[in-house]
Amino acid sequence: MPDMLIKPMGIGLLIDRSFQLYRKHFAKLMLLMLILLGPIYLFQSFLLSDAQSVGSESVLEQIQQGVSVEEILITVGENSNTMDIWKILLLVLVVMPILLIIIGPIAVATVVYMVKAFLSGEPIPSVSELLRSAFRRLGPLAGSTFLVALIMFGIYMVTVIVIILLVLVVALLAGVVQGFEGSSPGVGMIILMVLGGILLFFSCMLGISYFFIRFMYYLPFVALAEESIAIGRSWRITRKSFWRLFLMYLVIAIVLYIIVTVTSLVFAFLTVGIVSQLLQSIVSIVLMPLWFIPYVLSFFDLRARNEGMGLDELIQNTIQEDGAITTHE
Repeated sequence: MPDMLIKPMGIGLLIDRSFQLYRKHFAKLMLLMLILLGPIYLFQSFLLSDAQSVGSESVLEQIQQGVSVEEILITVGENSNTMDIWKILLLVLVVMPILLIIIGPIAVATVVYMVKAFLSGEPIPSVSELLRSAFRRLGPLAGSTFLVALIMFGIYMVTVIVIILLVLVVALLAGVVQGFEGSSPGVGMIILMVLGGILLFFSCMLGISYFFIRFMYYLPFVALAEESIAIGRSWRITRKSFWRLFLMYLVIAIVLYIIVTVTSLVFAFLTVGIVSQLLQSIVSIVLMPLWFIPYVLSFFDLRARNEGMGLDELIQNTIQEDGAITTHE
């Protein structure tokens, strides 16, 4: 069995192994992502595209024709229109729930089976086998994902309420201080309030990230049919691992954000309308496994750290090897 399962991995090794798996199984990963995410992204591209912009000139073509930046901005403002309300409702109430509750968990489950086979030294299942295995667990995957989404929504709402209350308290105190002093707040007070607001914002984001990371490892347990919900088990195996996981996802997010931003700017500069939307969707599909693979690898790493996953296989292999040596002698 590969050392991956037996020896816990650091952040650098997790990311490095993730890119190795991504390159080695790129074709199979892309086929899976295209089958599962392609129709959703295609439909979303048609919803978000501006029909009036199809066939119009790109920014690069306008610059080549000598159009000034001011005229380009004015043209964009004149041609832009608000999306129809039915498109917004369709996107929010239909497309996003299907993506988050059904397609997303299925896609992650296929990567779980692929990585598990790789770590176990077994042949990687075919795309059809991976999809069949994932869809067999559709009910538990969708149900547990919906439950976790409700929990995270509750945490988010509590966070919003806390922020609003704190802002009201600060505003009230500032009003009281201003009433006593009879003058507007000084520069020092304004700077302090701004810094306090920034600190509050990042603290809230960190708090939400904490609960999200602690809950998010339910899905591989459900995909492997070890649990039906697995929220408690996710909380247990992520104990004492939050900062390591947070830093890993932060590094991945920065790298992928740079790639997405650069490609989006290039596509927006060279193309317009639905063509740009489709190209950006393709980039999202290509990069999606780089979120899934580190997540799945870190799951097996957490199990190796907290549940000794891989030790039973190591002991069994050692016993078999000792038996073979004794027989040979």
